Amino acid sequence: MPSRVSARRTATAALAVTALTLPVFLGGAPAARSAPAAKAPWQVYNLSPASRTVKPAAVFRTNGTVTDPAAVLDGGRTRLSGAGSYLTLDFGKDVTGLVTLRFAGSDGPQRVGLAFSESSEYVGIQTDASTGGPRSRDGAIHADVDGATTYTMPAKYLRGGFRYLTLFMESAGSVELEGVSAHFTAAPEMDDLRDYANYFYSSDELLNRIWYAGAYTIQLNTIDPRTGRIWEAPATAWDNSGLVGVGDTILVDGAKRDRTVWPGDLGVEVPAAYAAFNDTESARNALTTVYLHQRDTGELPYAGPMLNKYGSDTYHLWTLAASWDYYLYTADRAWLAQVWDDYTQAVDYSLAKVNARGLLSITGTSDSVRILAKGENLIANVLLWRVLTTGSQLAAAQGEAGRAADYAARADALRTAIDTHLWDEAAGAYKFYPDSTIHAQDGNSLAVWYGLADQGKARRISEKLKGNWSPIGTTAPENKGNPGVFSGSMEVNAHFVAGGQKADQAGVDIIRRQWGYMLDHPQGTKSTFWESFRNLEDSCVFCSSYVSLAHAWATGPTPALTFSVLGLKPTAPAGRTYDFVPHPADLTFARGRITTPQGRIEASWRLDRDTGVYRATLTAPRGTTGRVGVPTLGARIKVFVDGRLVWNGHKGKAYGASSDGEYVYLDGLPAGRHTVTADRLGD
Repeated sequence: MPSRVSARRTATAALAVTALTLPVFLGGAPAARSAPAAKAPWQVYNLSPASRTVKPAAVFRTNGTVTDPAAVLDGGRTRLSGAGSYLTLDFGKDVTGLVTLRFAGSDGPQRVGLAFSESSEYVGIQTDASTGGPRSRDGAIHADVDGATTYTMPAKYLRGGFRYLTLFMESAGSVELEGVSAHFTAAPEMDDLRDYANYFYSSDELLNRIWYAGAYTIQLNTIDPRTGRIWEAPATAWDNSGLVGVGDTILVDGAKRDRTVWPGDLGVEVPAAYAAFNDTESARNALTTVYLHQRDTGELPYAGPMLNKYGSDTYHLWTLAASWDYYLYTADRAWLAQVWDDYTQAVDYSLAKVNARGLLSITGTSDSVRILAKGENLIANVLLWRVLTTGSQLAAAQGEAGRAADYAARADALRTAIDTHLWDEAAGAYKFYPDSTIHAQDGNSLAVWYGLADQGKARRISEKLKGNWSPIGTTAPENKGNPGVFSGSMEVNAHFVAGGQKADQAGVDIIRRQWGYMLDHPQGTKSTFWESFRNLEDSCVFCSSYVSLAHAWATGPTPALTFSVLGLKPTAPAGRTYDFVPHPADLTFARGRITTPQGRIEASWRLDRDTGVYRATLTAPRGTTGRVGVPTLGARIKVFVDGRLVWNGHKGKAYGASSDGEYVYLDGLPAGRHTVTADRLGD
């Protein structure tokens, strides 16, 4: 029998061979769609196209001689005449795919160029950058036109993310254009792109828009693994025919680029894909791909194929952390057994770097937005604590009681070491390194989000993070005070975990401020969230056409709004137990759904702040039990379940009712449909 390492090498070799033999995903006709469901009010925010054939919505710009430029939008004829003349079409949102042009005719053989851009800042006859090579732009591709003809881009030129398409004359004559469309290639396994497994809807229109923009960003980052970015970069243009993973659908970091599995992005992307789509298949394929490229030492990749980068202790740990997220949503024991030896070897790889003070001292310094210094880095230690804590549960699922106990004991010891050497009592936050004066956004946010920081520390950290806000969003002191996007996704979730009315309000406020800024910025896509951006005092928003404007790590508000504002999240693998604990902040209602292997769980809550009356509904499938939290908002309340008094203001009557002053908690709510109401005591 081949060894585990040999088997991994064999699988990896097979993956490489497959890249040469599998056809590139070409799309074809739009997939058949089932009959549309009744219109729900939240569907107005859904940005996904109704068909895989998408068309431009408007003319953005013309140059030179362009006759009747808007005619082509409705199937009429638009004439482009003379070298240098161009027409820029606006799809109204970020889209993806292979463009088809229909020409009614030309005055002899002509050449038409195609150039793409996500942002209006980079519109022109040169495509924005995606290759990662030495060029600042990707150039253009070309259609040869001789009379009435149809041109479809070659599959390798698939453009992963663009809002603007510029068509320009390279020759001196003229062409008549009568049709422009793109075949939308994202989310290849979805028959109906608008039919989300889950939804979110609230009293705040901006938050609703942000939830759906995050979902759409994730959808654009869900690709056929055979349509990833080729690396090394081609000499001209771009090439998206690279095999970047296993299966038929996979999560990658960016729609435009890199179109590659990056484990750090998975820390936000896996929860977001679950919260919106219940898409765990794409997550499994991404994680499996990373494990297939594990080195004999146990080290996991910094980036998957085709980049195949190594040298990051943090991204190594992100794979392990995301493995728990996948297992939590699926309880996929077969997959866990398949990767278990790789998982434990990867844990051992990190544990070998724990020093005499009990802290992980990193040597692989590549990270998300900068090269880290070697040593006792905060986020690496928080990630290791998370891995050990959740790894203990995975070991128990594998029947390894000894390993489960060992991981749990190591997690406790690591937490003590982190509190001893990294906590800054005067600042109310953890230090970037033990001797640093920086209190990093990413590590502090993750310490709260993942539950390492106790409630007292968590609320102090929430206040500290608020002190770093700029007029347009969060900032990352560990990254020269630049706006935090990946780390901002962590921070959003952290505020809600810290809890309490002030922290909950901070979570809602920063979503509105930062993600509202990205969503409505005139140079953005009006539909997706960005990889990075600059402070207001900079002269540019992105400062590089290489920046991705549909980037997975920016989607933190989508799971935060579902798991925290609505308050609905699984707490045990496969959703056998779940929480329904709303964090209302200043909202008056929310409703939504998560989907588990047991079935759909739907919930809603409504709060009348004048009367103090709270009403919630909950429907859960057989095989589930729920923990319900009723927010008190500082008042003494009576709580009823299905009309029965279960909390009389100071004492529980059923469901083990208890209160910490901020919530009344009910444990063990059975499957079925329930109504939970609360009144102020005495009203």
